[in-house]
Amino acid sequence: MGIDEAGDHATAFKKKGGGAMEHRPPQSMDIVSGILALAARKGERIPLAMIHSIVHAMKPHEPILSGLRFSLTGDVCYSRDIDQAINTLIDSGFLKIDGRSAVVTGRAHQFWRYMAGFLTNSRIQVIHSVSLRFHDLLRRDAKSP
Repeated sequence: MGIDEAGDHATAFKKKGGGAMEHRPPQSMDIVSGILALAARKGERIPLAMIHSIVHAMKPHEPILSGLRFSLTGDVCYSRDIDQAINTLIDSGFLKIDGRSAVVTGRAHQFWRYMAGFLTNSRIQVIHSVSLRFHDLLRRDAKSP
């Protein structure tokens, strides 16, 4: 089932208008959603707490993340933008929750098409590159004891 066939649950990712590209700057939710979805592997488990901490650690090195805001309480960091992106990806069928992890459903190619509706290819490539680094850090941290 594609985004266009997903019904009301995919409204956040449906193209506005008749398919013509509408250029607009990416919103924080678009950027974070792209980071989570574009380099993800089908069936991959992403611990929810690690999403916030890894993106927070990446922020000083990734200019595209400069608009994200975090609340820090002790060792815990939280971003409402990240939470919103996770919930939208869940509602759209890109992720599902299993315990304390998000599980990737393997529909990243559809998210790429969604982003192509309002971003240039070079901007999508930047988000994809950050996504590759995010998932590399995630997989490396998941292997560490």
